[in-house]
Amino acid sequence: MNILKKIILISTLAISASTFAHSDGHGKINANKVISIAQTSAKMLTFKDHGMSVGKIDKSWNDLTKEQFRIVEEGKSNFIVKAMNTKTKRILYFDISKKGEIKDVKSGGSFSGSHGHSH
Repeated sequence: MNILKKIILISTLAISASTFAHSDGHGKINANKVISIAQTSAKMLTFKDHGMSVGKIDKSWNDLTKEQFRIVEEGKSNFIVKAMNTKTKRILYFDISKKGEIKDVKSGGSFSGSHGHSH
């Protein structure tokens, strides 16, 4: 069963890698796509550290549903998505460009100062 889960996760990561590289091809992304990118990014960070501020996160983030992610801020060039892990009571913020690129992922306490206000 673990092997099947790993195969599915690796397949998801391979598919999502093209999402990170190209987003939707051209132009800006919509709110649903932003949430999807944040959720995929969380899953990728359970697998390994991708150079984001949070580093590698625990596997409980794989179980989060889209309802646990929400856009809390939309700037001229980016979105800030808040993710709440109800198992660990941990909050992460995803900084996603309007082109669908993950700029950074930070824990709740450290992100508030970098975009002007706290959540």
